[in-house]
Amino acid sequence: MTYFHGGYPGLKPGDWLLPPDATGTDHRLSSYAAVLGGPAHATRTDVVYLATDRQVARVYAAFYPDGALYMATPESPVDPDPDCNVPGLSWQCPRAVVVAVIDPVVLFRSRTPERWLRMLAGTIPA
Repeated sequence: MTYFHGGYPGLKPGDWLLPPDATGTDHRLSSYAAVLGGPAHATRTDVVYLATDRQVARVYAAFYPDGALYMATPESPVDPDPDCNVPGLSWQCPRAVVVAVIDPVVLFRSRTPERWLRMLAGTIPA
């Protein structure tokens, strides 16, 4: 299976994708979930999220300032992301290694990341 990750820029092949607990970053989507009163599993900071769809990971990269899109390999078996209602689309794991840099800077010029998420969810037309 091929996995993608969208997030922190500047990584290169061989670098580890680590969870916020290990990196100390304050910029993470789980922060938004916490502010909105999301469930405990949505506010986890001890896992890395991977997607099997490149465009989905690209959307997440766009949430990060100058975020990047990577192909990655999980270090250990992955668990389904409990927030994802599409089976097989999103996964979580303790850490993953960058295999390739797909796009070093992901920018959405005509559509916001929020609009892309709604389009991917099928709630608005493309």
